[in-house]
Amino acid sequence: MYSYDELKQMKEEGIKLDFDNIMKEQLEKLYYEDNIPNSMIADLYDVEPNKVKNKRYKWNIKLNNPKHLYTNFINNNYGLFDRLNSDSKERLMQEENIEWLSKALTHYIFRNGPVEDMHANKQLSQSDMKKLNKYMVNRISGLLKLIIDGEWLKIELLFNSLTYRNCGLDWDKPEYDTKEIDFIFNNEFGLIEEDLVKN
Repeated sequence: MYSYDELKQMKEEGIKLDFDNIMKEQLEKLYYEDNIPNSMIADLYDVEPNKVKNKRYKWNIKLNNPKHLYTNFINNNYGLFDRLNSDSKERLMQEENIEWLSKALTHYIFRNGPVEDMHANKQLSQSDMKKLNKYMVNRISGLLKLIIDGEWLKIELLFNSLTYRNCGLDWDKPEYDTKEIDFIFNNEFGLIEEDLVKN
């Protein structure tokens, strides 16, 4: 993504900046990171300020956006955030949590997806679901155990093996699906921030 100064120089060099095709990440950078108001963004792209405002609101690029508040919190409290993040990692990477995490991840990755609709439509029996759930929990717990034990060589060799190296080459490119994570985070972050301020 370009900074405001870089975009301004591009415009001065005669490059036409097309606001209709601006990417969300670019507008977020201008508004959040570079602190550029609607009017200056509008001047940069030769559009009306309302057009910038409307696109920002469409993409939820607002000062009270939880993602922005979270970024600000990290920037303004880096030491505290680093400690909180490290504490979370330490809590999650305990061997006693493997069972809980394996089951939670099975629900998040697998059980709460299309397979649940298949089960509800009687395409899968209760016995099928139990077998699939058990398989997923066991596989995930095995990977988590390797991660907790720091067995990165084993993980790399597994996925570089002939069995898995060329899997899914004709599948669609993956898209980062963080909708549920973001939804839960957005609901929880305000409460976390309030607790931190109190303490």
